[in-house]
Amino acid sequence: MAMTVEEFRQGFRDGTLAFCMPAAHAEISNDFLDEFSARILKMDWRDVSMADDSRISSLLGADESEVEIVAEIRELYGVDVSDLRGLPLWDVIRRIAGYLPAGR
Repeated sequence: MAMTVEEFRQGFRDGTLAFCMPAAHAEISNDFLDEFSARILKMDWRDVSMADDSRISSLLGADESEVEIVAEIRELYGVDVSDLRGLPLWDVIRRIAGYLPAGR
């Protein structure tokens, strides 16, 4: 069955379609990913994870600076991502998730 990108996105959002993350990321909860998406990315992580260039710096909006995002991540999660420019999205997420209390 062929699906459009929008059908995939809707299926991910409403839970009728499962997203298969690489095994290295399986320990990261959807709740955390949804929170990170809303607070930091300002877009759905499912959409971002399929992007050709998933480095955080390429995902920033015109009104956001890397310095602001680094400070926001430090404030919200207590994690240093000052090397943000070169980090792929999943490296940033894995770094933050590694510092979170269990169950978050």
